[in-house]
Amino acid sequence: MAKKYDVVLSFASENREYVRAVAVTLQAAGIKVFYDEFEQANLWGKNLYVHLDEIYRNEAHFCVMFISKHYLRKTWTNHERESVQARVFQEKEEYLLPARFDNTEIPGLIPTIGYIDLQNVLPENFAKIVIQKLNNTNLNTSILTKDNPKPIIKLKQTTQTVNFNFEGISQLSNDKPIVYKVLTQGGRNNYTGVAKKGEVYITLQKHLQLGKNYVPGYKVKIERMSTIQEAQKKANRIINRTKPKYNK
Repeated sequence: MAKKYDVVLSFASENREYVRAVAVTLQAAGIKVFYDEFEQANLWGKNLYVHLDEIYRNEAHFCVMFISKHYLRKTWTNHERESVQARVFQEKEEYLLPARFDNTEIPGLIPTIGYIDLQNVLPENFAKIVIQKLNNTNLNTSILTKDNPKPIIKLKQTTQTVNFNFEGISQLSNDKPIVYKVLTQGGRNNYTGVAKKGEVYITLQKHLQLGKNYVPGYKVKIERMSTIQEAQKKANRIINRTKPKYNK
């Protein structure tokens, strides 16, 4: 039976930074993923208790449950969990995919269900595992196939410039340290910073969220560097030369 989503993500807000990076990577790979920040307009005004029950119980092929001590304590995650477990009980099918930040015991989750330990797994690497799981399942979905070979990260050139939004930064290389500039529509440098190898998405996402790290911008330009020390030196030179508005 066709489903609206390939995978839905259930998580506590304390783990949002990691899950957001997973969601962005999945979306960039063509996966139909339910992640609340992608659904703000659709969720607006709905009875969320009823709507989320329908999504987590009926509208996806798989649910990834990001288990942590925070997950156990939250009202909404427990609501999602109950909907997921109702689906598992009713259909007795492989639906729930646990992923653990810690060893918190979750009611109704039997210890013999296989899980992924996230403690040493980068978000984009975990996203690849999810994609592999989808590829190993005979589903008519948007997942990667030989006929739809869109890679998670397809750009490897030294410099890249993309739109400064979640979709844009998901296209950036994540395999090297980088120095980056957040640019205005007119091309002025608003902020220059660095990101470690494997933390490009997470670092840039912080600037997209309202709060102490927020930086307005139209484009972001990155340059891949050999080491984080090299990236920091270059960033310092750029800051001294251009004096970006949002660098303190």
